Amino acid sequence: MSVFTVSLAAVCGLLAGACLQTAWLALLAAAASAVCLFLPRPHRTRMLYHSLICILAGLYFQGYDYLQRSTLLPLAEDGESIAVAGVIDSPVKRDGDTARFFLSVETWGKTGRQMTDMATAERIALRVRLSREPEAHEVERWMQGSRLSATVRLSLPSSARNPHAFDYARYLRWQGVRIVAKAEYGDVRMEPAESGVMMLFRRWQTTAADRIALLFPDQEAAGYMQSLLLGITDGVSPATEEMYDNLGLSHVLAISGLHVTLVSGMFVWIAERAGMPRRTALVLTTVLLVGYVLIVGASASAVRAGIMGAIGLLCQAGARQTEGRQVWGWALLLMLAFNPYYLWHLGFQLSFGVTLGLIVLVPVGRQFFTRGPEWLRTSLAVTFAAQAVSFPFLIYHFHQFSPLSWLVNLLAVPLLSMVVLPAGYLALLLGLIHPALAVLPAQLASALLDWLHGPLFWLEAQTVPFSHWPHPQWWWIVLYGLFLAALPVLWWRGYHRPRDRWLYAGLFLLLLVAARQPFAGGDEVRITFLDVDQGDSIVVEVGKKKVYLIDAGGTPRYPARESWRERRDPFDVGKDVVLPFLRARGIERIDHVVMTHGDHDHIGGMAALVPHFTFGSVLVNGSPPRDEEAAILERFRAKRVPVLTGRPGQTWTDVPGVEWAWLHPDGDLTHTGNDASVVLRLTAYGTTVLFTGDIERSGEERLLARSLLSPVDVLKVAHHGSSTSSSPAFLAAAKPRAAVISAGRNNRYGHPSPVVVKRLMDTGANVYRTDLHGAVTLVIRRGAVHWQTQITDT
Repeated sequence: MSVFTVSLAAVCGLLAGACLQTAWLALLAAAASAVCLFLPRPHRTRMLYHSLICILAGLYFQGYDYLQRSTLLPLAEDGESIAVAGVIDSPVKRDGDTARFFLSVETWGKTGRQMTDMATAERIALRVRLSREPEAHEVERWMQGSRLSATVRLSLPSSARNPHAFDYARYLRWQGVRIVAKAEYGDVRMEPAESGVMMLFRRWQTTAADRIALLFPDQEAAGYMQSLLLGITDGVSPATEEMYDNLGLSHVLAISGLHVTLVSGMFVWIAERAGMPRRTALVLTTVLLVGYVLIVGASASAVRAGIMGAIGLLCQAGARQTEGRQVWGWALLLMLAFNPYYLWHLGFQLSFGVTLGLIVLVPVGRQFFTRGPEWLRTSLAVTFAAQAVSFPFLIYHFHQFSPLSWLVNLLAVPLLSMVVLPAGYLALLLGLIHPALAVLPAQLASALLDWLHGPLFWLEAQTVPFSHWPHPQWWWIVLYGLFLAALPVLWWRGYHRPRDRWLYAGLFLLLLVAARQPFAGGDEVRITFLDVDQGDSIVVEVGKKKVYLIDAGGTPRYPARESWRERRDPFDVGKDVVLPFLRARGIERIDHVVMTHGDHDHIGGMAALVPHFTFGSVLVNGSPPRDEEAAILERFRAKRVPVLTGRPGQTWTDVPGVEWAWLHPDGDLTHTGNDASVVLRLTAYGTTVLFTGDIERSGEERLLARSLLSPVDVLKVAHHGSSTSSSPAFLAAAKPRAAVISAGRNNRYGHPSPVVVKRLMDTGANVYRTDLHGAVTLVIRRGAVHWQTQITDT
């Protein structure tokens, strides 16, 4: 057995432990033992040992998971307020008038006078609301490791409310957190931070960040360099962060093996120049490397790089040869033994996945690319390995991967890693002696960033095809992983003839085509009523032919009374809900945007979508647009998208069996506000769906008077279920079999009205509500209708 194969067996065991109960693990062990009986003796022993490791890893996960159970969970389910005391267990991040961090709770009580010790400390996610600017300044001095006591209100974290959206509850679960809490600043009492080694390193990191801010006068450059050199990402502007994500460069801002190699090389060079023997210099560098990892925040990628670097240095000091995969295996085992939850952290997955890809695929890539100098073939091999391995992770978690990423990484990463990164560390080191000595390297790094970011922002602004990828299916992930695993094995066994290379290239391209899911859903109409809180947003996909977006929700905006309250990256329903969903469906072109009317809760999210898609047309109600609506339409016109309206009786067909009809408005400008909403009827393979916008009684009466209303199968209930809509006469004419209400949870308007809900149920309609069910999806096929809800336990 090798450490590498043992680590892979342990990973399989942890996954099995997370997915299976203990009884099933025992059955799996019995099945593995039975298989071993039919294997030749050498393979039998190896298989038996690896199976044992797999089962032990599964049991270890279940034991660890049991110890992480929540004592406060029953209180959180009831939303109770309690007193807690403990230690801040993460960096404190202030955004506007809110501070967020993890708190390791050691004692709790119904009141602060009677506190009970926890059997084991429990980690909770705490949000502290600030009311005055001095509180914001005070919070920024809070540090990880400080002790805190507070009166908090407990609750449960929210799960994803839309398909393939970010699942906050799941994210916290793998952070060892089961409940969330909120508190007012006045209810929080801080104690002086305890002294210790970890606190010392955190202060050093803060001091280094402050020094970088002094060396780089430009705030944008300073924030970028703090992330690049120290792993502190708070200072990177949202625009730069989004650009790096879209172009596949976000890994540059993570502390990685490149940083460790550069820093350890610098340590060894300085030690040897000071007259220290090489062996002693290597051992000393290993010790200093531990300190470096702690200073930069000990992220998953930093710890992984630090462990692998330390093992490599110690092997050099002992004059021993070691293979990269074995070092990788040791790092993986050590980190998962410390915290098996790491396996579900995206940073951990990317760090270990890409590193393994570089170890096994770069030697193959150097031989695969047969032309050009060695440095170019190595660069191509490194770029291919990193991009090929990170691709499934990125499309699974973010559903985006730009084709430009390959070229951008090939050209930009060497400049950032070989010039900007060393110049930044040199500026920081010289700045310790005297700030004047750091001027030249700091200016060089700033100038290069300015020169590089200009073209990168221009590239990001381009609409590049094949940048949005549908959520991958499990069989594709398995096939893609098997391909990457088999490629180096086959290569080193001699299968690298020209025809073999063409076969590998063809299979890789075929897998990329399969990732687009070209044949999925081709014979169906999929209607998704997104949960955009108090608003409307509906996506209609007609096979692979047409995409309609009916409204895009809107986040209420309340101007900050004071500048310190402004959020760094405010939540926007278009950017944070609708855009991720469209990406998860692999949608890059929206054939028809329907803006039913100009209310903010219907069109407010549209502006965030315009830069990311191509459009066929925009359908509006024909009323003179108001300020926000006019500004959004101007953005569409700037992209040369035609803005159209319709008339009652107008119909069009997307594919045979799928027809749309415009029912309202009729061009009469007396219709204003909600009653001017666009009303459309979709008939798909015999199933009729009525989209009503926010139409109210007056508009409903107009439809009835013109005999435009007939029985429908599905009704999108108007105006979020308000009592001003869905009159008895309207419902008697529509006779819906199912109704969908889009409303926000606990909204201040009381939507939907209980009277309207009862009225719908009395008609025999099944009622779906986004406030209760999350996103609601209707899939229509020939002869079949299927409903899906994001939340099923309602």
